[in-house]
Amino acid sequence: MSTDLMRFIDYWIGIPLCLSLKFFANIEEIFAFKRKAGRPSDILYIKLSEMGGIILSYPLICKMQEEFPGSQAHFLTFKRNKPIVEALQIIPSENILTIRDDSFLAFIYDTLSFLFRISRKRMDLAFDLELFSRFSAILTYLSGASLRVGYYRYYFEGLYRGNLLTHNFQYNPLLHISESFLSLSHGVREKSKTSPELKDHIKKEEIKIPMFKPNLQDAEDLRKKLSELGIPFQARIFLVNPGDGVIPLREWPLDNFIALAGMLLNDKNNYIIIIGTAGATKKAQAMLSSLDNNRCLDLTDKTTIIELLCLFNISYGLIANDCGLAHIASLTAVKKFIIFGPESPQVYAPLGENSQIFFFGLPCSPCLSTLNHRRSSCRDNYCLKAIRPEDVFRSIQDSIS
Repeated sequence: MSTDLMRFIDYWIGIPLCLSLKFFANIEEIFAFKRKAGRPSDILYIKLSEMGGIILSYPLICKMQEEFPGSQAHFLTFKRNKPIVEALQIIPSENILTIRDDSFLAFIYDTLSFLFRISRKRMDLAFDLELFSRFSAILTYLSGASLRVGYYRYYFEGLYRGNLLTHNFQYNPLLHISESFLSLSHGVREKSKTSPELKDHIKKEEIKIPMFKPNLQDAEDLRKKLSELGIPFQARIFLVNPGDGVIPLREWPLDNFIALAGMLLNDKNNYIIIIGTAGATKKAQAMLSSLDNNRCLDLTDKTTIIELLCLFNISYGLIANDCGLAHIASLTAVKKFIIFGPESPQVYAPLGENSQIFFFGLPCSPCLSTLNHRRSSCRDNYCLKAIRPEDVFRSIQDSIS
């Protein structure tokens, strides 16, 4: 399903459902017949969309495992994101639950299947990690968890999704999303949270991500694949994602990617591999046609998540817009050159080291946020156009020298 269709369903179906379920939630609150605090045995994390957000939930999952050793972690996400959850190597594969979002009927069927399965194994604690999605709030409530943690609007206008949580946290749009997720761990030992204040800092050492280590066979298979494509073992590989078209407003102009790639290919040691989903294929073909260089290859829609991670491990750098690939790359030591514009690097920069962020910082930027469901009236993303290929190239050259 398209993003706009999901927004439509979330609004027109989500609001009435939230309103209806609020009646039952109020009764539960009065009698508190399901509520129990203490040590949860089964914890559910719900993060349906956004590969980057899944990776950034890792510190919270680690924190909960430290707080409640022996508890079982479960994760619900869209089926296409399951390999990302698996790559974190913190949730057992059998505990990763999925919903297909490629068609409306599959979406409904999988949702009902999830609710049936989860009803047979009652959760003690559920985290809604979506930022003001009504659908995830509904799933969190219907999961049957006695403690339900997530974001509540308080005095924010709009973004109504009922009052289906037992622990209501105020979303801070100035905080990095990994810290925002981690803050949800505060107060879960209490029976409820009905006001926004927090009393503890987020410790920087708690913000961590795992490092992916490929097995020998996966690494050898990738090397063989690259060799067959004519890429020598000693090549300096740059991975480029020109954008998948999901949110065109936050994509650097294609001509800039082409210009930057041309500069890099002036060095005969450099090879460029274009990566991304099927949505990036047209841009990849345009880059190949413009550059006309056998050291520029297209692997869009031709790699698995494991292959991508292995590719990051042996590549010099990733050049991309603000996107999920930047966060996947943070699981490896590859250098990241990430271009921000309509969204804030203060909130969504990839974790870890080896990241160079390009952000022009106009007064109107960022204009996409959780609070407007990443929709903007902007028709000219000058915040991205103003970032010159020469500037990015200079930073890359400085990193090499």
